[in-house]
Amino acid sequence: MSISSMILASCAGNVVARRWASFPVSPETDVQQLAEQIKARPAEWQAAADFLSRADLDTLALGRYELTESGTYANIQEYTTKDASKYEAHRDYIDVQVVLSGKEQIFISALGDLSDCLQAYSADKDIEFWAASSHPRAAVADASHWVILFPSDAHMPCMTLESPSSIRKVVVKVPYSKNK
Repeated sequence: MSISSMILASCAGNVVARRWASFPVSPETDVQQLAEQIKARPAEWQAAADFLSRADLDTLALGRYELTESGTYANIQEYTTKDASKYEAHRDYIDVQVVLSGKEQIFISALGDLSDCLQAYSADKDIEFWAASSHPRAAVADASHWVILFPSDAHMPCMTLESPSSIRKVVVKVPYSKNK
């Protein structure tokens, strides 16, 4: 069953889910959790879909864009991939990582597999950092593979895949609904 079919099956009749089913979501995405979050916060996911469907994403200025009054926002960034980094984890937001140009690797880990906390959780910034994972899995992120990461997914983005790559990326942050 395709990712699109799984999203649609999980959210039968949901207009927002149909829209997300049309996007190139990475196979590393937890589709069941995505469907639950779309059901819980359809307006937030609709705003994210609207922003990611803009024709001018390649030319918008770098920086933060507020998408809703309920906390959904997008960051447009540019950088060169790197060979080493650290894992980050969030508790209050879901990351929708969309590489517009270039290609990178994102390592993903269950929280329980992380070791060596580098920075304890900051509620103000909704982030904590870890040095390593005992069971990482790799996801390719490019224009054909949008990686959606939930609070259960620690991640190490911005990693070089084959050779350093110039990246233009949008990260949409959608508030996580704990009451699905």
